[in-house]
Amino acid sequence: MDDIDELLESFRTLSASLEKLRQLEGPEFVLPGKVDDYHSVLEDAYAAYDKIETRVDELGQELEAEHARLDQEVKKYG
Repeated sequence: MDDIDELLESFRTLSASLEKLRQLEGPEFVLPGKVDDYHSVLEDAYAAYDKIETRVDELGQELEAEHARLDQEVKKYG
């Protein structure tokens, strides 16, 4: 899977996890397994968010590096 597909999958996972979390209500936590389900969904959401955040930071660093590199070229040749 290439980088964009991985990032898109992380967005899908985060979005689906958020939707599941939105549907949870306090009273249902008395049902067997609901607290464990909640923790599992929450962990999935944070793991997906972490992947997104890390990749966005990496892309930002790449953008800044290219910007600095090209600014030097503009100063030199422009």
